[in-house]
Amino acid sequence: MPEQMSFARKASGLVRGLSFIDAFGVGFMNQGLTVSMWVMISMGLSVYTGGNLIIATILSAVLCGIGFPLVWGILGGSMPRSGGEYIYNSRILSPLIGIAESFGNAFVWIMWIYVLAPWTVDPGLKMLFQFMGKPEIADSLAKPMGLFLISSLVNLIACLFLIFGMKIFAIAQKIVMGLAMLGGLVILVILTFTSHAAFVQAWNTLAVQYGSLDYNSFIVSAKAAMEAAGTALPVTWNWFDTLGVMVAGSWLFAYSYCITFIAGEVKRPDKTIILGNLFAILVPAFFMIWLAFALYRIVDFQFLSATAWVDYNRDSLPAYTIPWNTHYVGLAAMLTRNPILLIMMASSFILFNVWYVALSYLAFPRILFAWGMDRMGPKWFADIDYRWATPVKNHILCFVLGELGIILYAFWRNPMTGLSITALEIVSVFGVTAVAAVIFPYVKKVRSIWDASPYKTWKIFGIPAVTIGGICNLIYLAILFYFYVFMHNFEELTIGSLILYAFIWGLGIGWYFYWKARNKKVGVDVNMTFGELPPD
Repeated sequence: MPEQMSFARKASGLVRGLSFIDAFGVGFMNQGLTVSMWVMISMGLSVYTGGNLIIATILSAVLCGIGFPLVWGILGGSMPRSGGEYIYNSRILSPLIGIAESFGNAFVWIMWIYVLAPWTVDPGLKMLFQFMGKPEIADSLAKPMGLFLISSLVNLIACLFLIFGMKIFAIAQKIVMGLAMLGGLVILVILTFTSHAAFVQAWNTLAVQYGSLDYNSFIVSAKAAMEAAGTALPVTWNWFDTLGVMVAGSWLFAYSYCITFIAGEVKRPDKTIILGNLFAILVPAFFMIWLAFALYRIVDFQFLSATAWVDYNRDSLPAYTIPWNTHYVGLAAMLTRNPILLIMMASSFILFNVWYVALSYLAFPRILFAWGMDRMGPKWFADIDYRWATPVKNHILCFVLGELGIILYAFWRNPMTGLSITALEIVSVFGVTAVAAVIFPYVKKVRSIWDASPYKTWKIFGIPAVTIGGICNLIYLAILFYFYVFMHNFEELTIGSLILYAFIWGLGIGWYFYWKARNKKVGVDVNMTFGELPPD
């Protein structure tokens, strides 16, 4: 069958112009360093209060550092087309699974818009104005209308970063990454060069100023509040809680896979995708270990866990009256009142968060584009604007859907937020793709793709490296899902959430059969389409 009959276009229209730094930036920025360190500490330790951040980071870095680059790097380098895991799962497993799974993931990328755009406001801008002594502005921004308006502005800005092409995106990403990293380094340096005694003195000085709890009283009061809420405050760390903290820590390590959505737009994808994934995991691990060492040096173990719990349960300790939260950025803010440094620290959180939203505009449109190339969606899914070499119509659709989600979030706080989305991705996206990686070398229908893969000879004791990577991924994902289930009273994976996600998968299955039937009417056998890669 001629290629023009199998696929919607003879060529993708996308341009391979992104460098290794650009690809690394996509993976690294999708780990959202400052934001994800907050998630790991404040969300992780608020539930698993006996977790050891250093050990949890090392374990995550080892499992992810082996599994994710091998899985996503080898799959992306073997099938270097933009569209993410849809390309791999539709070829290796089946087109039905590929469509259903990526339908769910497309929905997830929209969910990230309506979760993370509001996070730019609360805790982002709210944090900034609290540091600057303007709590009334912080409170007004966090009200539904303020949340909606600013989140919508963030959504629009994020869309504009991508809609005008990858050259503009690449330049903007470097600028945002540099500024966000600078603010993050300010936080780390301040914490690193502060002694325990100096921190206690700074805390106690603010406690007197605001009529709040001093250092020792904070531990005692927080412990009592935690026990009343059914949460223990252990004296030292334990293995169970340390493994549990890895759930929240996954934001620092599992999301470099975003690089594969632009596999058709990077130079030397055989090297760029796998190395970009690897360094996008190792760099956050380095900074998280640095932060953990600094925190454990200046505060007691119990104090750090207590601050994490109070940050996420602020109303449960009314005696704490310092006008900003006890997250790690807030702890650094207690050590300086320099307005420039405070702005830089809060801006690091805000900038990483804004770029999180921008990357939804990288992934979602390319998922739809990949469907369009395979004739599994309307023809305009595969349209490329030749001025900017980007699927503009898909970006506009992404913006509209993101706005609808923001409205729901701002005026009706949807329970499927944060880690509950991660839990769904663990099974649907990462789990399914890890299975595809395990069996990739052994599936007959993709034998020609595997034989052409630059990684065909990568073996350890005769086992293909991609298979080993898939097994490592499944071990890591099993840990995450098991401990997510035990995150009592915290973004529980409710029956309603599961039904909603199952419904999305069901829509994907219906979508597949609809387009399969429609293609059959015009003489296109999709089984042959999925036997090869779309044109580059």
